[in-house]
Amino acid sequence: MVGFPGLFANRWFEIVNPKDLIKQPNLSLVLPVYNEAKALQIVVSEWDAALRRVTGVSHVFIICEDGSTDGTADLIVELGRHYPVINNSVPLRRGYGQAIRDGIALSKTDYILCTDGDGQIGQDQIATVWARRSDDRFIIGCRHPRIDPRTRLIYSKLFMLYHKVLFPSRLHDPSCPFVFGHRTLFQKVMPLLAHIREGLWWGFTGACWKLKIPVDEIKVLHRERITGDTQIYRLWKMPGIIFRNVVGLLKLRFA
Repeated sequence: MVGFPGLFANRWFEIVNPKDLIKQPNLSLVLPVYNEAKALQIVVSEWDAALRRVTGVSHVFIICEDGSTDGTADLIVELGRHYPVINNSVPLRRGYGQAIRDGIALSKTDYILCTDGDGQIGQDQIATVWARRSDDRFIIGCRHPRIDPRTRLIYSKLFMLYHKVLFPSRLHDPSCPFVFGHRTLFQKVMPLLAHIREGLWWGFTGACWKLKIPVDEIKVLHRERITGDTQIYRLWKMPGIIFRNVVGLLKLRFA
């Protein structure tokens, strides 16, 4: 391990063999991030180590930074010197859903895994997920147990009832930000999600139901955020988020 002076003097990066960086990737890990300067290096290093242990995986990170104000964009540049990173930073907020859509559009690999850049989703099931890869179905996580603030848990339980009315399914956690599948399947689903902003995965599983694309669930480790608080689900933002998601799912269901 080695440290770097100046801005990154207190950060540590794993030295990666340059030969590993020139393999043709077959998996893109899409990470939307906003003000995650304290957590992102840990998240990337953990995922990088986990993916390197999976036989047959050659990965690239697509980090979709969303106008952060805490130095996240600078950190991504530094990470790109030590990990296989595609830097998709923008100067102004575009929103969580658009960040995911942009990351998927940038992917050139056969398979894509989308998860959040805050470190709440663990890597314990990635080998099993990769072994179950298919070009005709998605695999989505089921957070077990789910570790989130009470307000967010109440919102999710209520919204689950609404989601099941519109899109009846057996999914236990249809908004889990751990989604794996073939790029061609993502390309079929994403055009239907133009009206979905923060609640992208609610819309995603609804679109899969509408398109009759099978979605398998797998339990994934869910843990406390590595650092800080959520940047999206703050109490004062909830009325607007709920309204936009309610309307967005209605448009998706009846479009």
